[in-house]
Amino acid sequence: MKITVAKNAGFCFGVKRAYDLAKMNSFDCEKIYMLGKLVHNGDVCAELKKKGIKEIKQLSEMRDGAVIFTAHGVGPSLYEKANRNGLRIIDTTCPKVMKAQRLAQNFVKKGWQTIIFGDKNHKEVKGIKEWSKNKAIIASSLEDIKKIKFDKKKRYCLISQTTQNVAEFKKIKNYLSKNLPNFAYFNTICDSTDKRQNEVRKLAKSNDAVIIIGGLDSANTKRLFEIAKSLNPKSYLIENANQLKKSWIKNIKKVAISAGASTPEWVIQEVRKKI
Repeated sequence: MKITVAKNAGFCFGVKRAYDLAKMNSFDCEKIYMLGKLVHNGDVCAELKKKGIKEIKQLSEMRDGAVIFTAHGVGPSLYEKANRNGLRIIDTTCPKVMKAQRLAQNFVKKGWQTIIFGDKNHKEVKGIKEWSKNKAIIASSLEDIKKIKFDKKKRYCLISQTTQNVAEFKKIKNYLSKNLPNFAYFNTICDSTDKRQNEVRKLAKSNDAVIIIGGLDSANTKRLFEIAKSLNPKSYLIENANQLKKSWIKNIKKVAISAGASTPEWVIQEVRKKI
């Protein structure tokens, strides 16, 4: 059996940076808390827990020490609250997410209506919206965009959740460009996301089966699986090697492996060995 591991699989720049920052600070003597999951990957979170980093759901769960703001970013209110409470902030927000946050902040100050292409329930999108003073419109598809009643006298700015589908962003951008006289857009989808999606399209077409590895609550992993599944029915989503099934690769000659941006290399190699 030929096994092909995608070149663009595993930790992206932003996740590696967040993980390294969290590990580096874990050597400090003070108490360290992590506000939510650093990334949407159970294996990574388990490793950080071993290093003494406690995961919390809200700042009220801690009184002192340091708080890690995760790679997905947070809104300005949490920075203010942490500072008021005298907490040290370890900010691991991905620089690409931070760019989207600042765009939302700057354009709302200029009086533009910001549109965020993303999942309204995703932590990253919630944070970006808060930077727009909660004035941004959130749309998850071109269909959502078509339902919006636009004021052609207004100025609109389109940005995106960093892990969204590139092809869908282009459709939305083209539609708004044709229908709005005052329109600007910024493709804030991460380069790594674009490369992964393009590569998985090729792998899905050229292999008998595709294994996508990543957290089940990881947006970019879900997107990879959706793309692979649309092109190859023998595409499967797993979190780690324990979830592999022999029936998936029975009589298979060529199998491809890809992984979300928050999937560590050691998990990818475990899956490869088990196959």
